[in-house]
Amino acid sequence: MFARTLWIVALSCVTSLKATAEESTAVDPPEAGEVLERLAGEAEVKPLPQDDGATFYRSGEYRVTTPLPEGYPRPTPPGVVEIKRYPEVRRATFDGDGAGPDGMRNSGTAFFPLFAHIKTRGIAMTAPVEIEYQGLEGDNDKPDSYDMSFLYRSKSDGKTESYANITVADTKPVTVVAIGVAGDVTLEKVNASIVELKEAIAESGQWRVAGEPRVMGYNGPDVPQPKRWGEVQLPVVPANSHK
Repeated sequence: MFARTLWIVALSCVTSLKATAEESTAVDPPEAGEVLERLAGEAEVKPLPQDDGATFYRSGEYRVTTPLPEGYPRPTPPGVVEIKRYPEVRRATFDGDGAGPDGMRNSGTAFFPLFAHIKTRGIAMTAPVEIEYQGLEGDNDKPDSYDMSFLYRSKSDGKTESYANITVADTKPVTVVAIGVAGDVTLEKVNASIVELKEAIAESGQWRVAGEPRVMGYNGPDVPQPKRWGEVQLPVVPANSHK
């Protein structure tokens, strides 16, 4: 309960920094990501433009009310499988050991150092929080290690750097197959989603897996568990690619 309360306070404090952070030097806008194709599901997403240029999203009872990084594609609705392309993004990453977060359980070890990082630099919170799992194959097993990342809304929000368990660096653009997930994205749900994603791309015949799974969490503990919105993703490349 104490950790949950701290997390809610952290999210509230960091979001409020958005109004007081110093203006940064303008940079060229990033190449935008996009949804390339839908492989399964029918749920739709409604964009909700905000006065500050951000866009929030709604799909049925699910909501995203924190800005995404510039150029990020919209969330994938629960039960839908899509191919999406993500642009380069700057992010702060905590390098974790062991199985790591299981939904929101065991997440504080990485979350609070990342929170302290953006708070001390006056960087506002974005969605999603990303978790990459290493050694997870989708057969109800546990990962060997994990990385949790907070994403910068723009590269101009902060410099690249590295200290302790945190590294701020720019990711490479990536294409993924994604499935929307309702509620906490537990390891059980991650494993089940990996199996479903592999079946979907095998059926399409157009893609093959090219990396480790990652989880996108769009809501914090202030949102009731059944209404939280997340995704499980696998990096992919065209089936005929030699990469």
